Amino acid sequence: MTRLREFLLTGAALGLLGIGGVGCTGQGADSAAAPPSGPAATSPAAPTASAPSDGDADVTAQEKRVKAALDTVDPDAPEFVESGTERVADGVHHRSHLTKGVAYRLTLVCAGEGVVVPVVGGEEIPAVPCDGVPVTHRIASAPAELPLSVDGRAGASGAVGWNIVAVTG
Repeated sequence: MTRLREFLLTGAALGLLGIGGVGCTGQGADSAAAPPSGPAATSPAAPTASAPSDGDADVTAQEKRVKAALDTVDPDAPEFVESGTERVADGVHHRSHLTKGVAYRLTLVCAGEGVVVPVVGGEEIPAVPCDGVPVTHRIASAPAELPLSVDGRAGASGAVGWNIVAVTG
């Protein structure tokens, strides 16, 4: 199962859990008959989650921009291996299981500010600016397990994404 499919299935399951929890407030017929009392009766309930800040909205927009830039290969295509998106502050720390000796293309894109530094298979490759433009790196003869790490330089922010596809022909 690809990472994208796992992400979608997890999101669907969490959504169903959220829908199932609607209406489960513990207020039945007994509590409806009794008038509310105490401080909660006169003051509105405090929100349990704060509204997203502008920074969160910016990162969400940047994540969408990253996903759109990487959306060049159908996840159901035979050459597609896997992909992912993270916040620059969190970085990417992933191990891909590949077919040893096969050629692959790694595409990285960062949207936001600053520069990220990718390390592929223990080798630092050229830095990627967070300008939303995809950068590709060819893996001529892949190991069976390829570590990928992407960290932001000082002051970098936004979203970073990657995908790996097998090179055919």
